[in-house]
Amino acid sequence: MPRKIAIGNQKGGVGKTALATGLASAIASAGGRALIVDLDPQGNATAGVGVTIGPDDLSAYDLMSQTAKGRAADCIRPTGWAGVDIIGSDIGLANIESDGAPDLTWRLDIAFEDVDLSLYDAVLFDCPPSLGKLMFSALTAADSVIAVTEPTIDSVKGVTELEKTVEIVKRRQNPNLVFDKIVISKRRQTGEHVFREDELRATYGSLVARTMIPELAARQDAHSSRTPIHQFKGGNALALRIAYSDLLAELPIKLSNQIEAGEVIR
Repeated sequence: MPRKIAIGNQKGGVGKTALATGLASAIASAGGRALIVDLDPQGNATAGVGVTIGPDDLSAYDLMSQTAKGRAADCIRPTGWAGVDIIGSDIGLANIESDGAPDLTWRLDIAFEDVDLSLYDAVLFDCPPSLGKLMFSALTAADSVIAVTEPTIDSVKGVTELEKTVEIVKRRQNPNLVFDKIVISKRRQTGEHVFREDELRATYGSLVARTMIPELAARQDAHSSRTPIHQFKGGNALALRIAYSDLLAELPIKLSNQIEAGEVIR
């Protein structure tokens, strides 16, 4: 079965969606398949892979608005990206945060029960920038967590808060949940970024990924053109392709149909 990974930070704009789509692109370019589950009501991952959620389309809202075993199978849809499927999202998902149902945070986990995910090498939950019910739902359903952070003081605080939330979920809903990596995103060679990177590595050691995702215009350009970064040819896309592929190699994701390293699109 694929590894189900929640990608999050309570602070917005740190590159969570870019990491989800970048890892999906890296998995596909290496011969694997990925499923993105967009749990952010902004729907940026959904738009980024070229999918639009219409009024009659099933989406992440349908996983979270009721308790329905196996419902996820009905919500998966193809994207324009080879090797990548998605359960999409739109603004209606924001209503879930006000749902007071006692089983709410279990619904996502139950929606994936008995669903055949053997086609995929990873399921990537793109979480909203908060520690609300959607985040708790993702942590309940996931095998592991990736914290994404800019090397700035506010983003680093977000990692600390996410770490506390993970411990709460482990005590209550999901004792097998583990932290895979902390990924530094949007890295630039500035004084604060260098200082915060050193601070993170001193505090968390090897939990901080060796690979950092640089701040390059090609990331937004690829997103705007709805193109996988491993297929995008503009700007400094090569550096991002290498970064996402190198990060994939650091993660405990086993590709069932991996192509030879020399064949990976870079």
